[in-house]
Amino acid sequence: MTAARRRLIGALLLAAAATAAGEPRCGPDAPLDASVRLDFAVTASRAPLSLDGEARLVYRRHGNGYTIESTLQARGLFEAQQTSAGSVGAHGLVPESFTQRNSRRPPRSVSFDWPGKRVAFGASGESEPTQPQLQDRLSVLMQLAWRHQRAPGAGRIELPVAGQRRISAYAFNAQAAEAVTVPAGRYEAVKFERHKEDGGESLEVWLAPALCALPVRLRYTDDRGLLIDQQLRAMREG
Repeated sequence: MTAARRRLIGALLLAAAATAAGEPRCGPDAPLDASVRLDFAVTASRAPLSLDGEARLVYRRHGNGYTIESTLQARGLFEAQQTSAGSVGAHGLVPESFTQRNSRRPPRSVSFDWPGKRVAFGASGESEPTQPQLQDRLSVLMQLAWRHQRAPGAGRIELPVAGQRRISAYAFNAQAAEAVTVPAGRYEAVKFERHKEDGGESLEVWLAPALCALPVRLRYTDDRGLLIDQQLRAMREG
């Protein structure tokens, strides 16, 4: 085999791998039929500090069930882990349990009792009635992707979300499509913004239709001025 032929075969194999990694299999009842891992480069800042870090979001499908694991580290400033587990139904994700851990607070949990129509907040011991399409603070990202995938022209997507102590209404407003450059490449994306009524917290999510509307960038600002910017670095199936 000549050197030119080896180079050609190598280029074709690389192109095939890039296509497989860049085009996940979208699902009819959830963002993905297959498992996927998203790696993000992170910048966390709170004046006058600014530190780099990394984050990982792993979504797994097993039959009609799902699990999501998220880890985020910004060295010396912020560290957090979140997990969500549940099932997949006709209206997307149906969470059953959620846990959150970080370096500064004890673990917090939320339990969903769908047959009993109650959601329990572990931190307070209180509970509230469930609501249609109720999500937790992690599954909401994948549910937002699924909703946008199903109705790409929707200018506003509303979802109830079980937080640490109560259920809140998350309203995401779509902005004009734009080209977003992140470490993984350049993508056409639709930006969704969510702001709390008091203006103390915000979440911005850029969803890429070419990637089953998965997020390629997330930017979160809390009420104390901490800004966490995540930009997609790599995506792989499994």
